[in-house]
Amino acid sequence: MSVSPALGDVWDLAAAHIAAIERFDSILAGPERSIAVNLGTGSGTTVHELCAAFNNVVTTPLETIDTDRRPGDVAGSYTKSDRATELLGWTPKMSLEDGIRSALDWMPVRDELLKH
Repeated sequence: MSVSPALGDVWDLAAAHIAAIERFDSILAGPERSIAVNLGTGSGTTVHELCAAFNNVVTTPLETIDTDRRPGDVAGSYTKSDRATELLGWTPKMSLEDGIRSALDWMPVRDELLKH
């Protein structure tokens, strides 16, 4: 079995971690023993945008029902990922659709590949 070479956002995250390892000594050259680096696009994705992206990838679209927000739901959130660019030279390359496609491609082969 083979897996598609363009596996989406998991590969983006892997690339960021490799960049962190490669630049570890220069990033932590000073007195700091650790530093937080957020990985993300820097822009939020709404539920509607996520559903639309999913529907762009699949042959059978999701059916959705619009409703009011639940108590406690946040109005929105996103990553502040400037440090990833500054320190790691990293920005995500894959789109939301690529990540969804990657996850869907992985599901049918996952169990077989993880046996080994």
